[in-house]
Amino acid sequence: MVRSLVTRSRKDSGISSVEYIIILVLVALTGIAVFKLFGGTIKTKMTTANTTMQNDVTPQ
Repeated sequence: MVRSLVTRSRKDSGISSVEYIIILVLVALTGIAVFKLFGGTIKTKMTTANTTMQNDVTPQ
């Protein structure tokens, strides 16, 4: 019986596909939350940078 427990623990030492899915969902939710929080600010800054570049660069 002791031997079967040791063998089983060696087989279960890796990460399962369910755990990968949980990690993937957490990363996706974090990305969505960050985008929701900072999306407007990033869009405003990119628009300002684009406008500045268009106004400051003179075509040759």
